Order: sequence, then structure tokens, then C-alpha cells
Amino acid sequence: MVKKELIRLTGLGFQRVPGSGALAPVHGLKADIYVPNEKNLYAIEVKHYKEDHLTSSIITGKNPQVLEWWKQAVRQGEQTDKKPLLIFKFDRSKIFVGFESIVTGTYRYITISVDDYLLNVALLEDWVTNEKPEFIK
Repeated sequence: MVKKELIRLTGLGFQRVPGSGALAPVHGLKADIYVPNEKNLYAIEVKHYKEDHLTSSIITGKNPQVLEWWKQAVRQGEQTDKKPLLIFKFDRSKIFVGFESIVTGTYRYITISVDDYLLNVALLEDWVTNEKPEFIK
């Protein structure tokens, strides 16, 4: 579903990373989705879970799930010299995106700051439409 939505929003030929990101960092394919035969600018981590993790547990929980996902995206971005991007959804929800770049458009988003991590979260469609990110070079 995420792959199809990225294709619809960008017109790019996104595909799943072989082995779901289990390749060694030297391959440059450490996340979940990429555009084959292109210089990808993002390490895109994709998560789909049953329940909503955008709750007060982000502030009160010991290891909030959304923060753990973001840490994984950041780690994979560092391993492959790409910007981290987290795309996630919950059962019957719209698709969300987590990113660290400065918001320049006018749309709804939240900023989460926990420990040394800063994460903006918006609807994927709003982010792509307003920020017009470059996914490939």
C-alpha cells in the first residue's frame, strides 16, 4: 500500500528492497523501499501496525514505538549516507510520514522531541504535496 501511494504521489518506480532491508550497508539498500537504478536520497523505513502509536506514550513511555521506528530509520540513513524517512500506518488509518527536515509548507504536522531525536509527523500526501521532496538525484 505504501509503495503504491508513493508511486501515485511521485510518479517514481518505487520497489521493495530485496530481503526487506536485510542487506549489508555496503549495498546502499538498508531500508524498505527504494527506486531501482537511481541515486536514492532517503532511507525509507516502512511500518504497518494494528494499533495507533501516536499517543501520550511518546512522552510517558520508556521506549515509545514511534521513537524506536525513527531510531531505526536514522540508523539506516547513517549507514547508507541518506536522509531518514519513516512512513507508517495503522489498521484503517491514513499513511503518515516522519521526517527531520524543516517544514516549509502550510499543512498539519506535529513535532516530537524526545531525548536527542527530533521528528516531524504529517500525512504522507500532505508532506509530498506541500514540500515536494526530491527522492532521487
